[in-house]
Order: sequence, then structure tokens, then C-alpha cells
Amino acid sequence: MERRTFIELLGAGTLLVPPLACKLRGPIAAGPTNLNGIPTTCELCPNKCSLLAVVKEGRLAKLNPNPENPKSRAMLCARGNAAIQQVYDPDRLKQPLIRAGERGEGKWRPVSWDEAFDFAANKLKAVKEKHGPEGSLWSSTEGFQEVFFKNLGQAFGSPNVMRHPTLCLASMTLAYSTTFGTVPSFDLLNADYVIMAGANRFESIITPDTMDLIGGTMERKAKLIYLDPRFTVTASKADEWHPIKPGTDLAFILAMLNVILTEERHDKAFVETYTLGFEQLLEHVKPYTPAWAEKETEIPAADITRIARAFADAAPRAVFYAGRRSSWYTNDFQMRRAQAILNAVVGNWDREGGMVPNRKVAKGEFTFMPWDDPKASRVDEVEKAFPLANAKDGVYLPLRENVLKGTPYPVKAWMIYKQDPMHALPDQGKTLEMIQQMDFVGVVDIAMSDTAWYADVVFPESHYLERTDPIEVMPGIWPAAVYRQQAVKPLHDTKPMLDIAQGLAKRLGLSDYFDYTIEQWVEAEAKELPVPNGMEHMRKHGVVGFEKPKYGTTRNAVHRFVTKSGKIELFSERLQEAGHDPLPVYTAPAQPPANKFRLILGRKATITHAALTNLPWLHEHNRENDLWIHPEPAARLNIQTGDLLEVSSTAGTVKIKARVTPEIRPDCVFMLHGFGKKSAWLRRVHNVGAADSILLETAWDKVSGNAALHETFVKVGKA
Repeated sequence: MERRTFIELLGAGTLLVPPLACKLRGPIAAGPTNLNGIPTTCELCPNKCSLLAVVKEGRLAKLNPNPENPKSRAMLCARGNAAIQQVYDPDRLKQPLIRAGERGEGKWRPVSWDEAFDFAANKLKAVKEKHGPEGSLWSSTEGFQEVFFKNLGQAFGSPNVMRHPTLCLASMTLAYSTTFGTVPSFDLLNADYVIMAGANRFESIITPDTMDLIGGTMERKAKLIYLDPRFTVTASKADEWHPIKPGTDLAFILAMLNVILTEERHDKAFVETYTLGFEQLLEHVKPYTPAWAEKETEIPAADITRIARAFADAAPRAVFYAGRRSSWYTNDFQMRRAQAILNAVVGNWDREGGMVPNRKVAKGEFTFMPWDDPKASRVDEVEKAFPLANAKDGVYLPLRENVLKGTPYPVKAWMIYKQDPMHALPDQGKTLEMIQQMDFVGVVDIAMSDTAWYADVVFPESHYLERTDPIEVMPGIWPAAVYRQQAVKPLHDTKPMLDIAQGLAKRLGLSDYFDYTIEQWVEAEAKELPVPNGMEHMRKHGVVGFEKPKYGTTRNAVHRFVTKSGKIELFSERLQEAGHDPLPVYTAPAQPPANKFRLILGRKATITHAALTNLPWLHEHNRENDLWIHPEPAARLNIQTGDLLEVSSTAGTVKIKARVTPEIRPDCVFMLHGFGKKSAWLRRVHNVGAADSILLETAWDKVSGNAALHETFVKVGKA
């Protein structure tokens, strides 16, 4: 980070982690602590950092990090600090709204909650009467009160409850769980050798991984090898940056396996005891030599060989890091499978500095009346088309294709919670077409997102600092359970998701399924926490966590992995039975046609999600996105930094300013996510910059159904 940027971020209220924050001290579950503020949990990204809300005269004065959470490392980033602005943002939704004009026209009628509930319930009942409960779709993303939204959709009888993972990390979680029976964490704090492919951890923060990477690579001088078509902040901090050819990561990993296995550098004892399919793997990787991989990846064979040997020599304190967002290419599952296999053969499983199976903090459950299982199958046909995928989460892009075609049945009502499909899904034109063919669209959010802009009714949810939420368990090497409690009263006429679900349930004849309060729900969860007086502890501390990791608990003769064989499966019969390659097979990616570029995407720590670009503090540091283009093609196209460009794909066209930089490969262009909003109520980013979702074409991973967001080729020229 540049000094000027560092000072600016401090001025914006960002708390940076001191080096000692990475040096954990021991268990934190016992003993009272004097905390200056109301303990609660951040909601500005998936990290769920613990914080202390300082309230003066009923108004939020400051947000401070809560040092008791072992996962958030006594830090609160720029996003977390910006939550205080989100509460007092004049662009917030302040009361329920019903559309008064055409969809997208921006005409709204403020209404009471009763009128909004009646309106939505009548629309949902009309769709149910005509098309059955399966005629409704319920989409949501990660949140502590997401459970109540999902429960409402299921109680309504819809099989089509759709979550976000196939827009994010589905291919990674499926690949690792197929191999190990679970998805482990990476002990970056104690690793000596780390390889990252496109996981831009120093710039797109995931806590605790970012802090542990700082503690490992910068304090302990661990080796960091970074592969990315773009020179990111992480690349600038790495020991080596290799601008790998996009879509060829699998070739690089297979060549590493070739070197490690043919030179017998793998952990022979571990492989023999804990894995299945080594002989098949050994034969499989023989053709994938470093010389072959050099032609695919454009990384010299000598470098691939050297890195493979160094990786094996550093094991078990060596990891090929999986990252979080794995929505890259149509072969993404197999690339992540190869990562998992590479980690396994060097024996880093359940070892300090390696991959560690996650632990959890126990919590109780509130018992409520169950509903009947839906009678219809899912509209995305996930069980048939993607039999290994998580059917409860669904597969988003195939679902949209089926809804647009009306197969296997029509879907005419769409309820959406805390998600913006207009920006989260590729090919915005298709998403808008899907919205327009709905009889009813209802949105629950805190701001007028682009999806809300096209809805029929908008329910304003109370901000996380204005409500109490369920206890959330965060598994990991340093597991924790966190609590979100109300810090201030709602500023406007808003409600928590549970209250919204109860309001709709009452009118839909479903009240019996929601006959409880948030206090009853949380009390039941707190009873099983591993501390005395669990509820009292959570009110005082906001977190229960254990800082001391455990290693080696699964490395014994009696442990059975949750796989078909009970072992780590290098060769997967389960994949073979499902009609997929049981070992990762490489297919060269398509290359951009003449005068076109591969579009790649990324995030920054201040704007991980599209919803954050309108917040003043964060907007100051990211006023507009631009298109990164290498000087060679820029010169050929007579493009200079600041020029307005027209960028087009088969999905759509945008206008965006140019940034000419050598920090990207000549065959790629790059843009940040989260700009070019259609909603006029998001004033700072309305028609500012460009939305990547307009350009992205529809493609998905063959095994998991995960969106493939780096498969689009674009034409670039001056506007």
C-alpha cells in the first residue's frame, strides 16, 4: 500500500491490523472483558468480523473492532467502518414501496406495511392458484436472517429456493468435498510455501486468510508464488508473479503433479495410508510434463519444475490455496480438484501450515413446526443435470435458462432477499427479460438495488445495526460463534426479515410455521454454546471462539473420510458414475478471436460487493471503474488512458474509460465489479462507469453448475 493511500484510509476511519494481531494468545471463551461498545457482528461482507458499536445519545458514534473474535483478528476494515454511513445514508430505503409506473420507470408509491403485505400476498396467492407453489422462485444470499426467508419459501411449498453459491464458490466446495469429504481451511499463518492462483488476498480481503498471509509471508518470510493474468496488489507482494495464460491453471497443476510424482517427491506414507487411486493418478499425469505445460500456460518449464520441487520440499507446510470466488471457467471444478489432489499427495492434510479440517462451535437449534416437502421438482433440474451439486442451493444460470424457456413449468413470481441478480448474474439483458416476464417481483433490501428498481414491491429491511439476528457459527481452524444484537433503534419505517416473513406468512395462512420471536430463537441457540450462561455471554461479548488450533485429529487408523471409499479420493468413482472424468483432464481453453480480448473481473477490499459502491467513504476511493488494457493493443487501437471506450460482447455493450497499463496481459482486459447502476436512487454510481454483468455471456462449469465469468471475449474501441 502506498503511504498516501495508507494515510487516506486512516483518515476515513479504517483500522489496520497491527502485526501482533496475527500472534494469537489462547482461548477467549472464558472470563469477562470490559468492552467499550455494544458487541455485534459486521454484515458488509461474508467475513462476519466482530465489532463494538459505540452509541452516544441513541446515535452511532463509531464502530471499533472486537478483539475477542479469533477469526477477525482485532480488525475492522474499510467496508466495516462504512456500515455507520450505511445506517445514515440518505439513499436508504425508508418505508415500503409499491411500483406506480412501468417497471424500471422509477415511479413509486409509499405505502404502509399492511398494504405492502396485502399486495404481495395477493400476488403470490394468485400465482400459486394458477401455477402451483412451484410457480414461485425465492432467491437469497448469505445473511444471518436468510433462514427466515428460505423458510417462508419452503413453507409456501416452492421447491425453487435459490442461493448464491453457483455465482461464487460452488466449484471449489464441490471439488474439495469430492476429494476429502469436507472443505478444509488453509493454515496460511504457519505455511512456509504458498501458491495462489488469482486469489488476490492482499487486495480483496478475506479474514482471517489475508491477515494470516501477512503474518506468514511478511513476518515469517514464507514463500509466496502468485499466478494471475494481472499484476495485482498480491502480485506486488509475492516472491514470484507469473502472468499465466487465462484458463490454463489446470495445466500448471497437472505439470506440478507430474514432477512431484515421477520424481517420487510425494508423501509416500500418507498417500499409501489415507488415499485411494494413486496408481491411476500416476499414469494419468505422465503426459502432462512441464514442457507441455509451458506451451499452454506460457510459464517456462524450468520455473514449473522448480516450483513443484520447492513445493514438495516445503511440505507439509506448503499449500496451493483454493481461494473463495471460483466462478472462472467451464473447467473450474476439475481445476479445483487438481488443487485438492496436489495438496493431498504432499501430505499437508491436517498438519500445521497445511490444510486443516474445520472445527465448529456447538450451538442449539430452535424447534419449529415443519412443513411438507414440495410436490414438484426444481425448475433448474439440478438433480438430473448436476447430480453432484448441492440441490438445496440450486444452479443459478441453468435455472434462469429454464425460467426463460418456461420449462419444465412456468415460474411467474420472484421473491428476492438481500441479493441483486441484475449485477450478480452475467448477461444482464437475460436477467431483465426474466424479471419482465414475471407476474410479480418482490424485493427485501436496505437500498434500492437495480433489481429492486424493477420490482413491484420493495420491503425495506432494518440495517444490521438496528436489529437482533440469530447466532451464526463460523467453522475453521479458529472456529467461532458470533452474535448480532441491536445497537440502535431503526431510523426509518423498516423491519427485520423475520418480521417481514411473519407479516407475509399471516396473509398466506402460514403463521403456524413462524410462531416465535427472535429472542426465543436466539435463546435456544445459546443454550448449547460451550460457555456458561451462553446468552448472557453473547450479550456481553458477542462471540465465543477458540484460538488454539488442533492438528492431526483425522490422521489415525480409525478415521473415515466422508467419501464413498472412506479415504481421500484421488481417483473418484463417484465422478465416474456421474459421467464425469474421475481424474482432472485438461482441455485447452478457447482463445480470443482476432481483435478481441478475454474479459476478466476482480474485486477490491473496499467494494467486494456491488452494493457497497454507493457508500460515500468507499466511493471516494473508487469513484468509477475503468478498463485495464495493455499498451501494445492500446497503441494498435490508438487508445490512451482516459479515453472513453465502447466495449461489446454477444451479450451487450458498455462505455467505459480506458486505463492503459503494462500490469495486464495483452490478450486480456479487466474491470472492477459494482458500477454502472440503473437505479437512480444510488446517486453516486447511477450511470457511472460500466456494469460487467452487461457484457458477461452465459456459461457455467460442467460439474458444479458454477457460473463461468471469465469465458467472455469482448471487442474494444474508442467510443
